[in-house]
Amino acid sequence: VGPTIDLTASAVFTDLDGTLLDANQQLAPVNRGALEQLGKDEIWRIVVTGRSLFSARRVLDPHFPIDVLVTSSGAGIFRFPDEQILHSAMMEERHVQGSAALLKRLALDFMVHAPLPDNHFFKWHRSGGQNTDFCKRLEIYSGYHQPLPEDLTTVGPATQLLVVCPRDDNGRLHRVLRIELPDLTVIRTTSPLDHRSIWYEIFPPGISKASAAAWICEHYGIDQHTVLAVGNDYNDLDLLHWGSFSRVVANAPPDLRRQFAMVSDHNNNGFAEAVADWRKTILTRSSNHLPEQIALDE
Repeated sequence: VGPTIDLTASAVFTDLDGTLLDANQQLAPVNRGALEQLGKDEIWRIVVTGRSLFSARRVLDPHFPIDVLVTSSGAGIFRFPDEQILHSAMMEERHVQGSAALLKRLALDFMVHAPLPDNHFFKWHRSGGQNTDFCKRLEIYSGYHQPLPEDLTTVGPATQLLVVCPRDDNGRLHRVLRIELPDLTVIRTTSPLDHRSIWYEIFPPGISKASAAAWICEHYGIDQHTVLAVGNDYNDLDLLHWGSFSRVVANAPPDLRRQFAMVSDHNNNGFAEAVADWRKTILTRSSNHLPEQIALDE
């Protein structure tokens, strides 16, 4: 057995809403303590969220104990707390216009978000029919949006498009969008507003929580083979598969709980529990950096 792995070359990547924060969008004292101890141990602390920077500011104060903030499911990477932008991605106008045309043909309700860091501004299109989750989001961002023009050739670059569907169709629309938009990234997630509607986020090629995490590892010299990833929803899937040691909180959908080891839910310090599990395992792993599933089989 080789020497113990140097944890200062490692990192913890966590989703925010429904994972690190509780149902009241608060950071519980136990989870805060886990983050603060990671900082004392010089282990990188990275939040990876679907929120924009503007939205993240609503729940993260300048003293929130993290080092890097990934926004918009990987489209923006910021140093924290000074919010210096480290990396960003933008969808070309041809992709934006083509995607918007497709979504209109499919009679979907969607939003087109401005480029970073102003992606809390957006234009929207309604196809008709009841969609209370869509209307709720318009209310939340009152003053930051306007209708999408009929002439799509006037629509410029964007960070992403966001489709809001009132009902889940077991991923059928997800498959359609991925087939029709093969050059773009399409991510499915549960609405953080009503927790029932399904959102489909359309991003530039290669954008995901996992790709952002890989970029951070490369940028800061972090050993990908020792990192912890914690999540709770479908938009965390790529990050959870990417991480060498992954956990989902107990409030995750059943199919995610079947795929990954589970900790307590977001109201019962599941994040801190995941960190404790990770520390226990990583400190006994040899320095050959074997992935968790291999190391545990030996």
